[in-house]
Amino acid sequence: MAKYLREKPSNFKFSLHDAKIIDIDYDYGENRLTFKTQSGFIDVERNEMVDGEIILEGVSWDDSYVYIMEYKNVLTGNVGSFVGEKMYLGDFVGAFDSKFGSFDVMSEYDSYMTYMLSGFLKRGSEELEANIEIFYNGDIIYNVRG
Repeated sequence: MAKYLREKPSNFKFSLHDAKIIDIDYDYGENRLTFKTQSGFIDVERNEMVDGEIILEGVSWDDSYVYIMEYKNVLTGNVGSFVGEKMYLGDFVGAFDSKFGSFDVMSEYDSYMTYMLSGFLKRGSEELEANIEIFYNGDIIYNVRG
């Protein structure tokens, strides 16, 4: 039996951990999604925040989803019961400005044609937990200002 080792990528220049997404733009014609942040994201090599935005190209709107969890009788993010909703990414993006205030990224995962973000979503005074699952076949672009 042949054994193959899948090595972890070591070339991550930036991380969205602790980024606060305050606006999401989408271009259905170009299948492009842009995350705009309040204070930027982490430059991993320098271990500091840099200002900028993140663009995902080749997004498949029919295969990308957002899962929103509202916890019951327990603080958001802890183990316990919740009620939730699964929606298409396009529906979430369309409602983001009017329904949600921001998305605080706790972790991100990039795999073969799947990009996932998990974190906390602000809805009025409520904190919700959310997972964003994006199916894409293009590039991830980090536009850094300055």
